[in-house]
Formats: sequence, structure tokens, C-alpha cells
Amino acid sequence: MRDGAHYARVLQVFAAFLAAWEPSVQAALPNWQGWLAARSRRAFLQQDLRHLGQSAPSPAAWPGFASPAAAWGSVYVIEGSALGGQFICRSLAQAGLHAHNGAAYFHGWGEATAGLWRETRAMLSAQLGSPASLDQACDGARLTFDGLSSLLESIPHERTALA
Repeated sequence: MRDGAHYARVLQVFAAFLAAWEPSVQAALPNWQGWLAARSRRAFLQQDLRHLGQSAPSPAAWPGFASPAAAWGSVYVIEGSALGGQFICRSLAQAGLHAHNGAAYFHGWGEATAGLWRETRAMLSAQLGSPASLDQACDGARLTFDGLSSLLESIPHERTALA
């Protein structure tokens, strides 16, 4: 992602995905809207796109969730990606991109990210106590991985394996 145009396209995919995903997960988990909103990294994406001279894309198509447990499985993927973003951020720094100039999305919550991840895991444990809910959460996680992978495949050189 050291090519600026390519990096901007990747950010636009994430922005299109999250623009559809966030309302969908909030609809599936109405009692958790504040908790979910506090973790949103969409503002970071918008900041990065503005820095790169790009506009926010239209929301991607998103099918919604079959159950609250499926939505929690999807939350697992997105919250886990914040942790992975910390590694990507280090690579972007080598290209001169930092939290204040184009890498805010991947920087995310910075040092607070690990603590937020631990909190998310505790929340998931509390919400997914039955084998059936775990199966549904796995379905939601696969839906999320596959949906994002399909969107990323629209960018040259971003071929990903489906979950």
C-alpha cells in the first residue's frame, strides 16, 4: 500500500464497507448502539480520505445479519482488524504516513487498542454463551470476511482468500 493511489482505493473500500456495515450491526444490536458508536473508526477513514484528496464513496451493498449473534461475530472481525491495523500502521509509517497525515484509520485508537480488544473479547464471551450462538457468530464472521474480501478484489493486486 505504498502506492498512494492504490492506498486511497483500499481506504475507499473500507469506507464503503463500513458505511453499510455500521448501520446494519447497530440495527441488529439496538441495545449496544452507544458501545458500537464509541468504537467506530469511520471518522478516521474520512480524515484519511480528506488528507489524500479523496471523497467518501457510497455505501457498499450489505445483506444484514440473520441474528444478534451473527452481528457479534461480525463485530469480532472488525474489532480484531483494529488490532491488526497497528501492524499495518508501522508499515505505512515507512511510507511517511502517520495518524495525522493519512494513516489515522489503521492507527485507530493507538495504545488503547489492545485494551479495547480485551474488552471486546469479554463482551463477546458474555453475549455468546451457547453453542448455537457461537455457530451463528461464526456465520457472521465469515459473512464479514467474505464481504470485505469481495470488495477488496475489485482493487487490482488485492486478491484475498474467502473465509
